[in-house]
Amino acid sequence: MEDIKILQSKLQENPDDLETLENYAIALSDIGENEEALKNFLYLHSKSPDNPKILYNIGIIFEKLKYIEKAVAAYERALSFLPDDTDILYNLANTYISQKKYDKAEELFLKVLENDATDANSFFHLGEIYSKQKKHELSIEYLLKALEYNPDDIIARFYLAYEYKETGNIDKAVENYRQVLHQNPDYSWAYYNLALIYAQSGDDARAADYLDKTIKTNPHDIEAIKLIVKIYSKTKKYALAEKLLKKTIRDLPENADLYFLLARIYKILDNNISYVKCLKSALAREATFSGDIEELKNEIKNSTKTSDKKPNKN
Repeated sequence: MEDIKILQSKLQENPDDLETLENYAIALSDIGENEEALKNFLYLHSKSPDNPKILYNIGIIFEKLKYIEKAVAAYERALSFLPDDTDILYNLANTYISQKKYDKAEELFLKVLENDATDANSFFHLGEIYSKQKKHELSIEYLLKALEYNPDDIIARFYLAYEYKETGNIDKAVENYRQVLHQNPDYSWAYYNLALIYAQSGDDARAADYLDKTIKTNPHDIEAIKLIVKIYSKTKKYALAEKLLKKTIRDLPENADLYFLLARIYKILDNNISYVKCLKSALAREATFSGDIEELKNEIKNSTKTSDKKPNKN
């Protein structure tokens, strides 16, 4: 692709050079100028409405701009002219996944594989589709194929670990999550899913270790924080729970669940003033509270009654 400045210069000399304009639009898209690129592609489309290459590129731009329905329409139109084009099939299948039209996506990815039986990405996306449809054994089959042709596909390996967990093959799940972390030591979801495995097996120490690593790589993972606080409470490590929650509240002061968790710690510690204060802080942020608001209000009401001082008869 020519430098964008050279393309601009050519267009100044000959504004009617449609081939240069197409290359210029592609170059604009490559540098993230998608709105401007779209204007140029739509102009080209007005000049050549049945050109599948232009329709395909319009689909790409719409997809980048999150206009999924328009992307689908453009890809489908392009495919009507080139029904076996692998790139169009692949991109259209991806947009069908975005629309949760998994059967349509499956059909197109299988067609891609008819043209290229070693396309790792299509094997991955079929594994992804079958995972979403809870067809776990089929998902594993296609994810293994994806990794056969692209052993470094970390997302495919992560999905594979998840599918092994879903089918009860815990050893394989752990093996693949660890392989994910070997490839990328900052993959927080892999740490978290390993923590879940150990928590469900009753190994709180290992679970806490992996949750700690999750939070170090993603300090705002609320689900990880909830689980490690639960383990800290179970193992009576209240000071650690309090310290973590206070730190996270400083980072995420509008998250009601954090105040509610901290209230729970103060209740255990019989610190009624801080307990009630945290409950009220959670209620003040009810838009972010994941629990039952009415139950929270009742708890505040009951805790306030408990903290009322009885009148002194003397």
